[in-house]
Amino acid sequence: DIGGRLTGRIGRTTVGVLHMLAGDEPLSATSSTEFSVARVTRDLLRGSSVGLIATNRSVGQNGGAATQTFGADGRFRFFNSLDVNTYWARTRTDGLVGKDTSYRAQMDYTGDRYGAQLEHLAIGNAFNPEVGFLRRSDIRKSSAALRFSPRPRRFRSEEHTSELQSR
Repeated sequence: DIGGRLTGRIGRTTVGVLHMLAGDEPLSATSSTEFSVARVTRDLLRGSSVGLIATNRSVGQNGGAATQTFGADGRFRFFNSLDVNTYWARTRTDGLVGKDTSYRAQMDYTGDRYGAQLEHLAIGNAFNPEVGFLRRSDIRKSSAALRFSPRPRRFRSEEHTSELQSR
């Protein structure tokens, strides 16, 4: 029914705040609900950042208790080919018991000839972000991948071939 948002940038800090009220919906029997989201991100060095988020939903999707989410994340770039992405989040829903956290750590090395990716993701059985999207809960997943990209001599670029010939 009504809402407002404030977004902007202050130096190397990005801020976003949203609050809205959705009124009763008789057709779907949905109660009046308030939604709030606040996000702050700070740029660090070149290509890195850290952020915080908080959300609130006054009435759950099934008419249940209010739910809050709190989280932190980071994206770190080292050199030109190493990226580390990570987050940690926790939800709080009255009456819901269990593991209410989710976290992820991912490392990508994207070198020219070699590459590697490592990832670990965990989502607890009681992680319940009522503002947002969750495909499924109660999972733990780890993965690893390696890449080798050879450059056969006959496919070398013109620039590289002329450099070798000038020697």
